[in-house]
Amino acid sequence: MTQGGQPREHHWDALRAFLMLLGIPYHVALTYQVGEGQMWIVNAHEGVAGFTEIAAFLHIFRMPAFFAIAGYFAALLLARRTPGEWMRGRMRRLAIPFVVALLTLNPLLNLACELSNFSLDAAARSWVLNSSKSGGYWIRHLWFLIVLLYYCAIAAALVGWFPALAGRQLSPERDGSWARHFTLFWFIVAVLVGVWEAASIEFFYMAGLATNIPQQILRFDEAFQYVPFFALGFFVARTTDIKGRLYRPSPVIVVAAVVFTGLAMLYAKGLWPPYGRFLKTIAAIMLMQPLFLVVRHVFSQQSRLINRIVDASFVIYLFHMPILTWLVVLFLPVAMPALLKACIVMMLTLGLSWLAWEVVVRSRLLRLLYDGVQISGNRSSAGQNRTPKLVRS
Repeated sequence: MTQGGQPREHHWDALRAFLMLLGIPYHVALTYQVGEGQMWIVNAHEGVAGFTEIAAFLHIFRMPAFFAIAGYFAALLLARRTPGEWMRGRMRRLAIPFVVALLTLNPLLNLACELSNFSLDAAARSWVLNSSKSGGYWIRHLWFLIVLLYYCAIAAALVGWFPALAGRQLSPERDGSWARHFTLFWFIVAVLVGVWEAASIEFFYMAGLATNIPQQILRFDEAFQYVPFFALGFFVARTTDIKGRLYRPSPVIVVAAVVFTGLAMLYAKGLWPPYGRFLKTIAAIMLMQPLFLVVRHVFSQQSRLINRIVDASFVIYLFHMPILTWLVVLFLPVAMPALLKACIVMMLTLGLSWLAWEVVVRSRLLRLLYDGVQISGNRSSAGQNRTPKLVRS
């Protein structure tokens, strides 16, 4: 299988799946984090030392890298398809599962969250009240689909208005020059994105937009936050030499990743928010390069198991939150060490989410509703009639 006539880069699929599956340990860490004021949407009533730091570390790079990969795939696909054709596919792939999960999975998720804090009657009353008033209560972990649809629509519109953008590559001279000074180039990118992160989100709050519709429902703040990463991935896909440098070790960038990540985890929360966002952005950009490098070398060859995980990752992500929250509630009366309980909850969440995928993949209707994949033929089973990965990006 190829991408635009070139050998398929399996590591991009693998990394995207890996980042989605990291949502499980990330949300488990949030659930069982320690400290006053650290309670997440579901209340485990106990915590594990170190989980706050694990959640903070994963949060630094996970979604920035995910949106960079989304931008990378968008650039590749818009070079091969018309904007309208690609956008119709994006609506099927993203919008249908978003609406279906919002209506069928998130109400169950929210009920479990209420039961973690209240008795059955009080939980039901709180569930009804919040369902009628809070947009964020409905959106929950599906926010990234809204943001991704924004980016896809913008990318498709730009290519539609300026057709030359469809296959335009960075000039060989500039590509080569920036690649030769890649470390400096990467630091400049990090600083520019950091300034954007510091300023754009602060202006969003200063404008009084942190309200139910623009923030909780439309997620404009997160759209502003992650658009530079999507643009960075789109840009990298249109280069040759710069992309090649992503796959080569850079001791300076590795050291910077360690230093800035440590600084972000130690001090970002205590800084003025724009400064904290700037620091975390530098850490995210620095972490992304060694992450791309390692995944490129580990997952460069096609693997049947990895292909299965890639296929399953989106559905697993949709289902893992309601499964996780209900497991937390079920384990509330169980007396065992919090660390052991958190590990059991995490493994069960992964296993049951995979089981949900096994059910979904065997039904053409469920595959369309929860995975956005339209299956042709008589059967829809794992490994059969699979849509090419790029169509699913």
